[in-house]
Order: sequence, then C-alpha cells, then structure tokens
Amino acid sequence: MTDKPIQSNYIVAIVGRPNVGKSTLFNKIAGQNRAILSDIPGTTRDILYEQVTWNGFNFTIADTAGIDADYQAGLERDIFLQTQTAVQGADLIIFLVDARVGQQVEDRKAAELIRKLGKLVILAVNKAEGTRYDNAQHEFYTLGLGEPMLISAVSGRGVGDILDNIVVQLKKMKKKILKRVQDDKDIIRVAIIGRPNVGKSTLINQLAQKNLALVSDIPGTTRDIVRTTIPAADFNIEISDTAGLRRRGKIEKGIEKFSSLLVLRAVNEADIVLLVIDADEGILAQDLHIAQIIEEAGKGVILLINKWDVIEKNASVTSEYDKYLEHKFIFMPWLAKVYISALTGQRTDKIIQKIAEVWQALQTKIPSKELNNLIGNASAAIPPKGKRKNPKIYFASQISANPPTIKLKVNYPEELHFSYLRYLDKQLRQKYPMIGAPIRWQIIKSSSNSIETTK
Repeated sequence: MTDKPIQSNYIVAIVGRPNVGKSTLFNKIAGQNRAILSDIPGTTRDILYEQVTWNGFNFTIADTAGIDADYQAGLERDIFLQTQTAVQGADLIIFLVDARVGQQVEDRKAAELIRKLGKLVILAVNKAEGTRYDNAQHEFYTLGLGEPMLISAVSGRGVGDILDNIVVQLKKMKKKILKRVQDDKDIIRVAIIGRPNVGKSTLINQLAQKNLALVSDIPGTTRDIVRTTIPAADFNIEISDTAGLRRRGKIEKGIEKFSSLLVLRAVNEADIVLLVIDADEGILAQDLHIAQIIEEAGKGVILLINKWDVIEKNASVTSEYDKYLEHKFIFMPWLAKVYISALTGQRTDKIIQKIAEVWQALQTKIPSKELNNLIGNASAAIPPKGKRKNPKIYFASQISANPPTIKLKVNYPEELHFSYLRYLDKQLRQKYPMIGAPIRWQIIKSSSNSIETTK
C-alpha cells in the first residue's frame, strides 16, 4: 500500500504482550513491511497505522507497543493504564496471545480490563503454525473474550477469517454512527493537536472559559482526550484536546506509547484540526509530521501560532513569520492561521470565526460546467506530461464535500504526476480560495468507471 488519506471512521488496534506477533500481523493485514520485526520485546515504540479495505469495507489498522510488565509502578498499574488508553482509542481490539507459550498472567490482567471497558474484541491465538497447535485455542476460553481464533501471522493462517470478523463487527456499529452524524449535523467537530507543552490545554480552557484540562509545565500532562462544546451563532463546536504527539521513535515506556493512537482517533473523527505550535520555538520536525497526518486525513486545518505574546515585536515581525511559515508548510499553501496567546487570551476570539470560515470552505461545491472550464483552461495553458505517454484530462466532476473531492477522467491515469495535481489545486484556488480546506483528487481511467489511482 501507498500512503493514503484516512477515509474510515473505524480504528482497529492490535493489542497484546510484547513479542506475541503484533507487528507481524499488522504487516500481514497492511500488506507491507511497515512495522519493525525483532525478537527483542518492546521493539515497537510508536503507533503505526494503515488504511485497509476488506470486502469493500474500510477501516484503519493500528499496531501498538506491547503491554509491558516491566514497569516500576507495578504490573497491575502498567497493564491498566496502557490497555485502557489503547482500548479507548479504538473501536475494536484484536487481542493477540501466543499459542506456543500459552496463557500468561499479563493476558489475564489485560483481558479483565478489556471486559470491564466493554469494547468490541476479537481474541486471536497467534503462532499456530502446523497441526500441533490445532487445539491450542481451548485454554484461552477462560479469558472471557469470546471464541478464540487460531491464526498464524507468518503463514497467513486464519488472517482472512479475522478480517471477515472485523467487518462483521464494525458493520454492527455503522447504523449507530450514521444516526449520530445525522443527529449532530449542526455540530462542527474540532480537535486540538500539537507537540507536548505547546499550550493546548491552556487553549481549551481559554475557549471554554473554565478549567477542563490540567495545565502543567511538564510535557505530556494530558493523557486522555478532553471534550467540550462551545455554542456559536449558527452551530455548535465540539472541541477535543489531546495528549501531545511526540516524535516517532522517542515515545517513552508506558501509556505514552499509546497516546498517539488517541491523537490519530481525534484527527480521524474531526472535521477541522487546530494545529498548535510554539511561536518562540518555531517549526520542528514533529510539527510537520503532525501536519502531514492531518493533510493525509483530508481534514480542515488551522495553524495556531501560540505564545505570540513572548515574541519581540517590530513593524515586520508578522510578515516575516508569515514567510517563514509559508516556507515550512510549502506542501500546505492553503493553510489557515491565527496568531494567539492562549495564556493571555490574545486573539483567541478569532479562532471561532476562523473555524466558521474553514467550515464553509470545506463545504465548497463547484458546478461541473465551471469546474471543467477551470481544469480545461489550466491543462491548455500547461498540458500534463508523463514519463511514457502524455495523459489527457477528459472530464472533471466534484463528487463530495468536506473535504472537496474532485474526480478526473484521464486516458492514462498512471502518467498523471502528483505535482500536476498541485498545479491544478493552485489554479482552482485562484477562483475558489478554500483557505484551510484540502482538495482531494480521484483519478479514473477514461474508458471505465473503476478507480485506477487515488491521489
């Protein structure tokens, strides 16, 4: 698979002790070797995720770090915190155990918590290679997580059955989710995302005008998602504050390893993401990594340059910082932004107004005739070129909003380079700026209705 926008509202997390084969199963389901495989327990230090389509149903698979009993606060607290965070971040849990070593105390403790939290769960007994393990599932019935399923992530045994089961379970949730979306159509869902200690919790407290989140100078204080609803003139805004997303590969032991799953979930469920940065520190690599997650998810985004009150001011400081941001976020030239101080409240009143503007941008609908004129003029001015054959765009149509998604009918879709789509994006925004809203592109072959490529 290539990196694709997250198009599913469902997250399936693989959870279990270290070295039971979570990364191997993730790679098998995702169809590529994205997770690091090692015999050293605890190799997985980040949440990896990939969109999966099985029998026409989309969901996001997440590979989590192992539930580690080697923690100074003790076995029960470690299992409780890590498993709770992982379970809260997912719609469905694949709880993985090892057929070769049998049931372990960590399995029992985690299973007890999962039962109490009431999430959907599939119990998978991994490493069941060969006939000698055909009856290995029996001892795991006592975990109380339903019928154990024998699998081998290495050979593929039972993996298709697991995927079938996932789809069956998630389809049961679908009607409830659709009903919730219909009931809450006047609610704009907003997630506050950013590195630890950039001021996210202070911001949500400022917006809500009350102390909802614990504010501390210690990075990573927020461990769960804090939600509040803010009424506006024509709609309500449901804002979620998340734990800080640390740099990949540097997530510490314990529940911090699972926090990025909660962040992914918050982005996945949001319409608009407020990406908070520290004006004094500037743009770091992790800020760009978070922005990429948001962009790939197809969400509206507002960059909040926080702690602007501590920046030494002169006549050109804002314009200079604007140029700095344009350079750093060159892949998101449509980014909306507000300079704020969450601590003093400076310009935080502008955030609600900006959310409304980005929401309107996300709902943009371009009439087909006008869209084809714009695309036609752009391709006439600079025709697309391919490596082997020059593609030609025959027809364009907008197939959905939030975000605006445009389908192009092309004779050689594999020859249409993503850089040309950026060119078309820029041309469309001259007429329809859509500040804060991404444009998604679907490319189909002109001689058929099947999607050949998605960009």
